[in-house]
Amino acid sequence: MNNYYIVILNWNGWHDTRLCIDSILNRTSSNRYSIVLVDNGSSMDEVREIESYCGENFKCVISENKEYFLNSSVEILNDFHSHRSQDRILIIKNNENLGFAAGNNVALQFLKNINEHYAILLNNDTEIEHEALDKMYQFLLDNEKKDVVAVIPQIRYYNPNNIIWNCGGSINWLGVRKYDYAFDNIDKVPQQGAKRVDYGTGCALMMNINKTGVLSEKFFLGEEDMEFAFRLKKMNTKIFCLYPAIIYHKVGASRSKISEEKMGNMVYHYSMRMSNLKDNLPTIVWYLTMAAHYLSTIRILKKEQFFSIKKVNLMWKDIYKNVKTIDKYKREDFIRITNKKY
Repeated sequence: MNNYYIVILNWNGWHDTRLCIDSILNRTSSNRYSIVLVDNGSSMDEVREIESYCGENFKCVISENKEYFLNSSVEILNDFHSHRSQDRILIIKNNENLGFAAGNNVALQFLKNINEHYAILLNNDTEIEHEALDKMYQFLLDNEKKDVVAVIPQIRYYNPNNIIWNCGGSINWLGVRKYDYAFDNIDKVPQQGAKRVDYGTGCALMMNINKTGVLSEKFFLGEEDMEFAFRLKKMNTKIFCLYPAIIYHKVGASRSKISEEKMGNMVYHYSMRMSNLKDNLPTIVWYLTMAAHYLSTIRILKKEQFFSIKKVNLMWKDIYKNVKTIDKYKREDFIRITNKKY
């Protein structure tokens, strides 16, 4: 058994993905990991660039078809693990955009098939601090007997890098999440120790896949980490945030402005959120949280000076319809919902 696998999902983002890989190679000194790069249907030019780079710099295992890795009898080349972690990489080509969960699940299911237990999902737009992943892995090993099955790091913005993106968070009885230390200066965060959290983002999530299972494919993009949190809670298992493990995430430090073009994204976000909560909350509580989120959209749109009660009602009519009619959000649902104007 290898120690742990780092699963990086790429979709037309090779520049950031390469920097992410470089940070792992330069800031992880152990021989405990293997990188699995999953390409989710990038352009042919980008795929050729990935293959060229990896072929020149690593012992590289690659297949033209993801089915090769999903075959229950798949065997990695015998000499693959004889190379140092810094010198080996697996490339899985999905050849289409499967979305976040299904794209990552190709790698996770492959690891289950070869009886590997430990994986970290790492966004391609992240870079790690020294030994961050090894620290998470060791914490997971040390605490498995205490029912800890997943670990997240302290996640800072890449720029400015002294501000926290989040350190996990809590989920209240209405299913509303609250992020720990979001937008706080790093001085406010403990730099040692760990804290149990209800929720950890899929941006950087280490897990024992033998105990957690893979991601839910109900959602094309987003919300799968929230479903993951609900599932672990039902299983009476635990997620911890490990503060000394630090990762930087390249997201904007301020929320994007709402516009006519972006209201469809808002509808998609709430459609998935309400679908997930419907599966995990009592019916009466679900209707209460629907009302709470409805009021929240009024507050957000008023703040952006882009509000009318007609727009809000049209949005929530579509959200309710999506929740009632969509069992699994596919790529075509994402395109249809996000492109609608209100």
